[in-house]
Amino acid sequence: MKEFRPAIIRMHERGVEKREIGRLLGIHEATVRKAVKPFEETETTAKRRPLDYSVWSILEEKACAKPHQIVESLKRALRKAWNEISVDTLRGIVDNFSKRLKKCIDANGGHFE
Repeated sequence: MKEFRPAIIRMHERGVEKREIGRLLGIHEATVRKAVKPFEETETTAKRRPLDYSVWSILEEKACAKPHQIVESLKRALRKAWNEISVDTLRGIVDNFSKRLKKCIDANGGHFE
């Protein structure tokens, strides 16, 4: 499994299903599950992770287009907005992250465009 682990993790991060990863690599799905288990988020860890500003701006635009009287209404709107973000949009955000990170480093953490 050691030799497959980097490939398994990359495919898992790209959203390839465990069964498909096993099929592509010719290994058992249980092996894939064991390799990705440390990388899978629980609901608790996902709540602590900050959102990329690109994702947040999409959520804010969709979910906050109208005022909400109660928190539950805002939560529902955020969940709906999240589910409407396409995989292609998220893929573009992820692909662009390293470029933005480099700009941030070059700007010593200051403002950059």
